[in-house]
Formats: sequence, C-alpha cells, structure tokens
Amino acid sequence: MTGGSGPGAADGRLPLPDVDTTLVNGLRVVVCSAPVVPVVEIRLTIPYTARMPGEVTRCQLLAASLLRGTAHRDTDAHDFALAAHGATLDAAADAHRFTFAGHTMADGLPDVLALLAESVLEPRLTEDAVSPQIEALVRRIQLAAHQPAALAQHALLRHRYGDRTAALRQPAPEPAAACTPEDLAALHARHLGARGAVLVLVGDLRPKDAVAAVTDAFGAWEPGPADDRPDASSWFAGGPLLRVDRPGAVQSVIRLATPALPRTDPGYPALHLAQLVFGGSFASRLVACLREEKGYAYQLGSGVESVPGASTLMVEADTAAEHTVPALAVIRAELERMAAEPPSAGEVDAARSYAVGSTATAMSSPGALASGLANLLHVGVGSDWLHDWGPLLEGVTHDAVVEAAHRFFRPAGFTGVVVADEAAVAPLRRGDTGELDF
Repeated sequence: MTGGSGPGAADGRLPLPDVDTTLVNGLRVVVCSAPVVPVVEIRLTIPYTARMPGEVTRCQLLAASLLRGTAHRDTDAHDFALAAHGATLDAAADAHRFTFAGHTMADGLPDVLALLAESVLEPRLTEDAVSPQIEALVRRIQLAAHQPAALAQHALLRHRYGDRTAALRQPAPEPAAACTPEDLAALHARHLGARGAVLVLVGDLRPKDAVAAVTDAFGAWEPGPADDRPDASSWFAGGPLLRVDRPGAVQSVIRLATPALPRTDPGYPALHLAQLVFGGSFASRLVACLREEKGYAYQLGSGVESVPGASTLMVEADTAAEHTVPALAVIRAELERMAAEPPSAGEVDAARSYAVGSTATAMSSPGALASGLANLLHVGVGSDWLHDWGPLLEGVTHDAVVEAAHRFFRPAGFTGVVVADEAAVAPLRRGDTGELDF
C-alpha cells in the first residue's frame, strides 16, 4: 500500500500507510511516514480472549511486569537502554488486548524495536520484578472501585451481560494478590503470540528500513495459539435501569447503552452521523437541551464504543442529585424526538462537517495517528479507514441517517445504570427490585 505525506496531507485526507504487510508468524506491520519531527511512534497491540474469572486482572499484572526487565537485563539496565535512545515504552491490558505504546528518536528505532521484542518474548517474570507490580495493581483497583464512573461502568457491565461475563472482563484485587510468577509465565505462553498482533509505526522513517528492522526484531516470535482471539460482545436487551446506591451522593452518574453496528458494518457512518446529531457534539440536540437550556448536566454526551465485532451506543450524563429524574426525562424525550423529528438535512450536513474536521484535527500528530490506526485495526477495519473516512461520510444519504435514527434511538432499546443516592431516584423505583423506570 502506498502512502501519503503524513498527518495533514495536502488534499485534506489523512494519509494511507506506506506499508501494510504481515510477517510469516502472523504479525501485521503498518508503517506510515510522517517526518514532522525526528521521532517514531510505536504501538503494538496483541489481542487475547479471557476464558476464566480473574484472567483480565492477571493480564493487567502481566502487562505491568513486561517492561520491568528481561531475561538478559534487569529493570535498571532495561530503563537505561531506553533512555539511551530518548525512548519511552508503556504496557497495559484490558479485557480484549495487550497494548504497548511509546516513541523513540528516529535513529534509535532498530534498537528500541529489538528491546521491545525482548520484553515481549523474554520477560523477566521473577518474584522481585512481579511483587511490586502486584501491590501497585491491587491498590489501583481498590481506589478505582470507589470512583462513581468506575462503579457505573462495572454495574453496567453486569447489568448488560450478567455476573459471569462481568467476572471475565472486570478486574478485581483478589486475583492479583494471589498471582505468582509461575502463573504469569503460563499466561504469557498462552496469550502473547504473534498471530493477530499489530505493530504500527508512524514518524520520521524509511518504510522499507522500518519493515526490515521489525523483521529482524520480531521474526523469531512464535505465532501462539490459533484460538486466542477476542470474542465479540453478545447482544443485550433494553429494559429497566439499574439503581446503584451511593448514599449521600450529591451528584448522580447516568449511563445508558444499546447494541449498535460494528465499525466494519457499511451502515456505521450513518449511525455515527445520527449520534452526532443526538448528543455527540457540542451542537447536538441533547447538549442544547440538557446543558444549555435546562442546566441539568455539566458533563454529558453520546458516542459509539467499539470492540472487535461489536459496538455499543452510549449515552452519558453527570448531574446534580436533585436533577436526576428530570435529566432522565429529557434524555428519554430527546431519544423519542430522534424518531418523531428525525435529523434534518441541515443537521446531517453540520454533523458531517464536524465529523470530518474533528477526525482530521484529532489525528494531526504522529502519536495520535499511531494510536488511531492501532485502535481501528484492533476492531477490524482496514488500514485505509481513516484515509477514506471523509468520502465514506460524504456518501451517506439523509435517508440513511433518518433510518439509523429510527432504528437505534428508541428508548425501549436502551438499558443502563444510575449511580445515585436513593432519594434522588425514588420517583422512578420499581418496588424493591432495584430497577428504575425509563
């Protein structure tokens, strides 16, 4: 694949990658020349599937340990090797993937790729390397559990998919505390294979030389198990909201969700424009009513959250406790209005302009472009998706957006959670069930 001239190409479209190739072991390599500064951005994504409760927690622990030294160097030597090239690397894991992100001075790319490969293939999973990471992870999970947004996220996961699926995807402190270096070594062998992994390089580089450096560094990486690919999220039904009691809370956290189209679906661009009209921009209907006119919410909006094979249309609002019930009424009314008064041609055109412009702005730096490409490739779209995003949106008809508004914005299709003091949602309670009318 032949690329353009880096972020901000002359025709206003984001560049095509210069290279999109897959090594023999299954590692996909996407390279984009963007000689803005003498730096190369590095993003490595390794998909996996959690099969057992607590596995996501252990994967997060493994990610935290991978850059703490290798079989050939301890933590200090590892950090010194990075610093010698002005480089940084960070590792993380969620319920679907391991992610390595960082950058290096351009002339240090081969050495930093070799160090990254060493960290992925031969990590130093010893007691002294792992124990501090266990303590830090347990502390982070415990602190996050008390944050209203995290409470809402975890409750919504359970409410949508049930306790079993939530246990597979939700980190907990107990599995981390009980984990041993041997457990992490087994997890490493099971999940960190080259098959399905994607390495994105964006910056001041020669594409052919970059691919050669990747091949030298990662060519010996074993493919790994063939079945370790993320499962698509299952469908979930709309229905009553779940109340999550937070006694004495002066603010309420509202999170609503409905199944949507994956990014790979041809109908996704129309859905995206519809949600921009509804609540996905500062000029949207929901923001105009709930925030500007009523003053009920200071943080709100809508968006589409994508994972491989699936997406969820989300509506979020944080509001003062006394405004919880009227805020939910406004959200419902605006959802109903999407069918009763579907997006006008003017609203669709404004949303289209916003979508094109905001994407170009968001992807204007090499780091942002690298992250954007890595995230999009993870959910299954092609490496040309960003380049073609503008033309895709231009091809969406007004009728297609109206159809998406009718299909995806029905209040009955949504479920959700409200984290609030009991008194704030008392008028909506369904007896003693913990459910709320919406």
